[in-house]
Amino acid sequence: MTARTRQPQANPMLGIYFGIFITSLIAVVLLLLIFEQLGVAESHLRFALMAGSCCLFMAIGAAGFTSEPAQFFLAFRRIPAFFAGLGLAITAIGGSGLVVFSGTIFLAGFDALCVPMGIVAGLVAMAILIAPYLRKFGAPSIPAYLGLRFDSPAVRLAAASAAAAPLILLIIAEMKIALLAMSWLVDWPPGVPVLVLTFTLAVTLIPGGVRSLSWSSAAQALTALLAVLIPATIVAVIATNLPLGQMSHGPVLRALGRTELAQGLPISIATAMTFDLPRQALQPIAGRFANPFSSVGSTAFVLMMLCIMAGIAASPAALGRAVVTQSVYEARKSIGWAVFIVGVIIMTLSANAVFFRDILMNQLAGAAPGQLPAGFQSLVEHGLAAVDPKAVKLTASSFAFRRDGTLLGLPILLGFPLALILLIAAGVLAAALAAASASLAQLAVIASEDVIAGLPGEPIPAQHRLLATRAAIAVLATLCGWAAAIAIRDPLDLVLWSLALSGSTFFPVLVLSIWWKRITALGALAGIGTGFAVALVALIAGVFDLTRFPEELSSIFGIPCGFAAAIGVSLITPVPGRHILEMVRDLRVPGGETLHDREIRLLRQKRSQNS
Repeated sequence: MTARTRQPQANPMLGIYFGIFITSLIAVVLLLLIFEQLGVAESHLRFALMAGSCCLFMAIGAAGFTSEPAQFFLAFRRIPAFFAGLGLAITAIGGSGLVVFSGTIFLAGFDALCVPMGIVAGLVAMAILIAPYLRKFGAPSIPAYLGLRFDSPAVRLAAASAAAAPLILLIIAEMKIALLAMSWLVDWPPGVPVLVLTFTLAVTLIPGGVRSLSWSSAAQALTALLAVLIPATIVAVIATNLPLGQMSHGPVLRALGRTELAQGLPISIATAMTFDLPRQALQPIAGRFANPFSSVGSTAFVLMMLCIMAGIAASPAALGRAVVTQSVYEARKSIGWAVFIVGVIIMTLSANAVFFRDILMNQLAGAAPGQLPAGFQSLVEHGLAAVDPKAVKLTASSFAFRRDGTLLGLPILLGFPLALILLIAAGVLAAALAAASASLAQLAVIASEDVIAGLPGEPIPAQHRLLATRAAIAVLATLCGWAAAIAIRDPLDLVLWSLALSGSTFFPVLVLSIWWKRITALGALAGIGTGFAVALVALIAGVFDLTRFPEELSSIFGIPCGFAAAIGVSLITPVPGRHILEMVRDLRVPGGETLHDREIRLLRQKRSQNS
């Protein structure tokens, strides 16, 4: 009689717990509104929301403490689809997506859509090509999957080494956004926010690892959603008398097009390979909102969408969220929830950009410099906007806006209460913490499980594995915090570089390892090394202007070269053994035992028999 393993079930009280969390968050905002009206000092309100948010996230992470490896590395594979989808969505879009995309679409209009379209396409590609099969395999990381899939420690080490670069870039980008959000909330001396941020990340992850990450990222995703949706609903009611701005901003957009025509905004057409999205500095509005391909060329638009798609589909941090679900079906379902949540965020930010532009064209443009409303003067005081002092009569081109400040710009311009503006900043902080935590946890698991514990011939005791991972989290959080404090590069560049490297390195090998039995270990090594090297060379050449090709599109070279190298080397090397072919066959069957657990069990039995 065969033994049957019991499928771990999620806590049935999860909905109640997170319902209490949402209610408490809304209650805190209402209390801040009351205290603001009572005249409490602004600095106290800012500190209360920042400290309360960080302490709450750390408390949720600490509550997930565990000493079981299955819980620490895989959350016992019992995260429900909705909560896994929350974590995946906020990992995919991150704080950088909230801040950068909101400003990019306001300044560049249609051309900024290449980024969110790539994110959504990447999640769809992940659901179809990769994630369900990685869930069936059940490995805690991409290098662990590849190492067992090809029965090769060399492939595992190569994948672990290649995964470090995109993960570190993503952590630094999100920590920079988190530091920006903290600067909106509190005015601390330089260095203090970095220490607080590093401490928050470490305390959130160290107690329970992936288990703590799963629950804290769900709470952070809910915080970010509320921070985006509540102010956006108020803006939509003001602009259209309807609470759903995502559905009601169409007439405003049509009227905006006529206003821009009357204002004389130019229509410009960029060359096919131009990629010039707005950067961090104050920038004017150069073209019309709905005019396509004015700052991003038509070819570059499509290529960027494909690059982001491959980077998201093969992202080590994002794929780590799919493995913790209860089944293969739940993994697909979680990605469906992630697509829905990302879509809601993108539509909300797009509607806000339309409303912001409409106010600019109808209320600000055409006025005299001394007749601007108090809300715009507040934007200028905060360094989020500027106006040409020499202009006698203001036009749309007389204004300049800071890309990373437009998410706060519309509520400030409309004179929202401070508590709602601080809620937006807290939401950005939460989203950045969630995305940085996902990448940091995956990087620590790779360092401990795939390098320290994965390469020796004898298995390392469980307590040593947990200790190594917790130490890796603390060290990596400190190093990445220091790097984020001194890095001067635009977070948008860091995110796009990360996606280019992850797509070039892992997308070809992951797809082939699932859908082509003939790929060999040497072919996987060639695909990983070639894709990473080609993308890195193209990226460096673009950064130093050695070529005219945008460095953000470097994976356009890396992905085909990775496929070609993996296929070519596999065809000239011996066919994989029978055990590998049977593993690939079982990988495509949704039900049954998790392959990672089976392979580890068989390996331990073999070692015990040999000893």
